[in-house]
Amino acid sequence: MKEKALKRYAHFISILLNIVCIVFGVLSVSLFAGIVVIVCARLFLPEMFRQAWKTAVKAGQTLSFGQCAFFFICCLGMLICIFLALYNAKRLFGCIGKGNSPFTAETASQIRKIALYVLVFAVFSAFSVFKMAFSQFFMSGLFALVLFCISLIFDYGCELQQEVDETL
Repeated sequence: MKEKALKRYAHFISILLNIVCIVFGVLSVSLFAGIVVIVCARLFLPEMFRQAWKTAVKAGQTLSFGQCAFFFICCLGMLICIFLALYNAKRLFGCIGKGNSPFTAETASQIRKIALYVLVFAVFSAFSVFKMAFSQFFMSGLFALVLFCISLIFDYGCELQQEVDETL
């Protein structure tokens, strides 16, 4: 009975994560396109870019082009990390939703990848203009460490599953 509930909930979560992945994928591609447009405008249309920049400075926006580019690249990095973490979570729940055992080497690997993306997200957040507080950075790092430990637990569960399968 619990196996059916797990399969049903995992399938539902997989569908939700699929929708959210699409949203973050579209946001990432849109931001990348915006960065390319801004950089190309500066390179190929310098006069138009200078005019737009003067208008922005008159409006009270005083960031340099380098600061803006760095900010947008950090935002793109954060969006990509979120997308990749969600994508791996979708794959993990999709596999469980199909009725496969959660105790596989692939599951542990996907949890480790999610931990890595959470950690890289925290680094991008710390470098961006958002200025993530140390406590938030610490909590993100701690969450990544917990996920890594959970992946080790799943590795151990995978070994036990193989032993049980071999004795049968």
